Amino acid sequence: MKIEIFGGVNEIGGNKIFISVGDKKFLFDFGLSFGENQRFFSEFLNPRKLNGIIDYLYLGLIPSINKLYRNDLITPFTDVLNCEPYNIIMTEENTIDAFFLTHAHMDHYKFVGFLKQNTPIYLNWMSKTIIEHLTDTSNDTLLREVLGFYETFKIVPKKRQSNANEIEYKRATKLDYTSSETTRPIKLIKDGKSISFNSPKDEIKITQYQTDHSIPGAGSYIIEYDGRSIIYTGDFKRHGFHSDWVNTFITNARKSNPIAIITEGTRIPDVESYTAGIYHDDEQSEIDVKNRSNSIIQDHPGLILVRFPSRNLDRILIYYSLAKKFDRRFAISPKIFHYIDSFRKGVDTMKEDTIKQYYKDYDLPNYSDKNLVVYLPRKSWGKFESADYRGYQNDIFNIDNYVTYKDVKKEPDKYLLYLDDFMLSELIDLNQKPGTTLFLNSTTDPFSEEMKIKEEKLDAWLE
Repeated sequence: MKIEIFGGVNEIGGNKIFISVGDKKFLFDFGLSFGENQRFFSEFLNPRKLNGIIDYLYLGLIPSINKLYRNDLITPFTDVLNCEPYNIIMTEENTIDAFFLTHAHMDHYKFVGFLKQNTPIYLNWMSKTIIEHLTDTSNDTLLREVLGFYETFKIVPKKRQSNANEIEYKRATKLDYTSSETTRPIKLIKDGKSISFNSPKDEIKITQYQTDHSIPGAGSYIIEYDGRSIIYTGDFKRHGFHSDWVNTFITNARKSNPIAIITEGTRIPDVESYTAGIYHDDEQSEIDVKNRSNSIIQDHPGLILVRFPSRNLDRILIYYSLAKKFDRRFAISPKIFHYIDSFRKGVDTMKEDTIKQYYKDYDLPNYSDKNLVVYLPRKSWGKFESADYRGYQNDIFNIDNYVTYKDVKKEPDKYLLYLDDFMLSELIDLNQKPGTTLFLNSTTDPFSEEMKIKEEKLDAWLE
């Protein structure tokens, strides 16, 4: 058994872990390094799609590994990629037998779209649902190429040829692709159920256990072979609502005779703090967050704004429950509504016992609940008209289950309004009197220069 780590060491994010077992090779996570990305890029400066994977390779954001990347990202650039320092050639061979995802945060899956089309992608249904949600709602092209993609730089014959003696070509559009050309082999894995691979010496078993994190669908892996195992925890927490999931994983990991444990170390304490048992003293649990928010909300008579990570389902449900408790309307963004709706649609197709268990873990709001509404911001012409909204936002516009700044402005004391960094200009339309609005910042403390700058901008808006 061999471990090779190409990202995630001494940095936040960027996990890229190769594990060779017997005659098989597996990749666990293939994510973005936040620090390295911020060194080179910003909101208005990004890697060029026109350059395939070269920008990413040149800056060290992805490793130079042959037989890993899609051929359509290599073919136009063979003069560069076939040579030092890359040595990447176009081939149908695949250096990995499968890819396994721990969870759907960018620092763990951002670059999965670069992998060869024939790479089996293993993930659980919740992570798949989140990626489908992002495929519908994100402007990031690369995030939309995980479950399927359209080849870049593809040339096809024109359907109507003007010259009978010479074939004319054109750049492909989406209509020129078949479904088999745009899909990947997606493999859904279940909690605690092993995936087996044959190997000459012994069977390889890879098992994902559901764990708790700031996004649903997080999982940890046990890779077993020849009476031994390697543990890869991914990201997890024990101060959330689902610490029992983590405990189940730990119990099974201990039984598997591990020879190595790969774990995230963002919050690992120093030896002295660990020995003294004081390293969790200032840590807040999700229960603490709910209780503190409860105390603050119940005493405020005016408009309440709240910010939290938009894909943190636990936080969504915390503030939904508090809105119900204090008879406020929890006004969420169209993107969060789409997120909740994606999970509801996924759950409702499952067996009855699975549905019951899911709603026990995540009590999703009912569409008809008067305490849940969608806050629809103005777009384009600034009119609340269907022509101004596209895609999933147009779907929300058409169901009429939405409110606007006018509704909130009329009855501010009736609302708990979600407000993220992209919605700060809504404060101008809401135009509340100074000292009457409460802002709950339910996010992690800034740990990078970019995050600190965002906090300063937020403070300026709130002042």
